[in-house]
Amino acid sequence: MILFFDTSALVKFFHNEEGTEAVTELLNFQENEIWVSELVRLEFVSALHRRFRNREIDENSLNEAIEGFDAEITRFNMEPLSQVVVSEAEDMLIRYGKKHGIRTLDALHLGCFSLISESDWLFVSTDENLCKVVELMGTKVINPVRK
Repeated sequence: MILFFDTSALVKFFHNEEGTEAVTELLNFQENEIWVSELVRLEFVSALHRRFRNREIDENSLNEAIEGFDAEITRFNMEPLSQVVVSEAEDMLIRYGKKHGIRTLDALHLGCFSLISESDWLFVSTDENLCKVVELMGTKVINPVRK
């Protein structure tokens, strides 16, 4: 399978929480081809620092997760952010922002995904709102925490 991960799902590979087992299986299955936006690095570090500030993780866990991310990210296909991606993200905001409330960073993931994906790709996210928008776009979604 060709899978595009947004940050909400990818972070579960590096921090044990609900959905970690499912994400780990998807990422470690050798036949899966994994794609991410360049945005995941920035969002990942931000999410971990927020968890640290909220005392959900300690400093050691924070540092281990970032080091693990840096070691693993090289095995994923990373699509760079570009003006074309930003323009596509703006189109996504115009199309889905008013009714579905997608946020800026989600729109960047969607813009990237929209430009590079083909009909057999799947979008992996734990953001239920984002999953609904991707499904509206006609793409299959995997939500590792969806019951």
